[in-house]
Amino acid sequence: MEKKFAYILIIILFGHTFFDSQAQIIPASYTQKDSIRIENLLKQLSNKYISIEKQILRFGLSSIGTPYVGGTLEKNEREQLIINVHELDCTTFVETVLALTLTTQENSSNFRNFCANLQEIRYRNGNIDKYPSRLHYFSDWIQDNIQKGIIREVTPTKGSITKKQNINFMSSHADKYPPIAKYKSFLKEIRQHEKRLTKLPMRYIPKDSLALIDITQIHDGDIIAITTSIEGLDVSHVGLAYFQNRELHLLHASLGKKQVIIEDSSLNQQLQRYKSQSGIRVLRIIDKKEADKK
Repeated sequence: MEKKFAYILIIILFGHTFFDSQAQIIPASYTQKDSIRIENLLKQLSNKYISIEKQILRFGLSSIGTPYVGGTLEKNEREQLIINVHELDCTTFVETVLALTLTTQENSSNFRNFCANLQEIRYRNGNIDKYPSRLHYFSDWIQDNIQKGIIREVTPTKGSITKKQNINFMSSHADKYPPIAKYKSFLKEIRQHEKRLTKLPMRYIPKDSLALIDITQIHDGDIIAITTSIEGLDVSHVGLAYFQNRELHLLHASLGKKQVIIEDSSLNQQLQRYKSQSGIRVLRIIDKKEADKK
């Protein structure tokens, strides 16, 4: 019995495999540095007495200066949950902050719970099943996390327009995605998801209308998804809403600045600099404490 226990312990500590609350084995890839960082953030920054908007910003602001590194989820051939809080891109930054917030709502500072929440956010129906199960398109990410009851769409109605999507970027550029270039079954499944997403209309605020909307409808910590005119793509960048002097800015992992920053210019000015950035969608994490009161 002692030998068996020691063997299981070795797997848990060094094989990066653990059990979630449903007693399912979750294969994960992370370093001890990552797990320590996550648990420290949860212990030091969680506060059940502050609003969820302030809680999100606490976690978001704690990442300022973290290097921007793309492709961190593509380093392993086998699809598994990758936790890397020392190198972030725009999506993994938002996912990390959201997973930290969900874990805080559970009154937990447990790394295992954080990982379970991150998996729930990142994968379709919360299940890891090879490369296509990851929510690659952000409109897919939005729809899936709305269905899970994690977020809701709060894009202001006034000033917004509805656009029919034509999503095919990944299948049209399969050579840029080694897994779908290598496996025909992956390409077929990605195309099925693209076909489904293409049927969904997208409501967004065009960037030329952003200055005209009631900006108070957007809250600190809201997820800002920047839509794009790039053929076959829905969203090209994401970040968090951050107000400075009543002006809306983006807290995000910046490719240009190579790190997590609060953008110097307002979101409106930022969008005007990039021709392909067409507008924004706004998402808000659901406050479970408020939801439970209803």
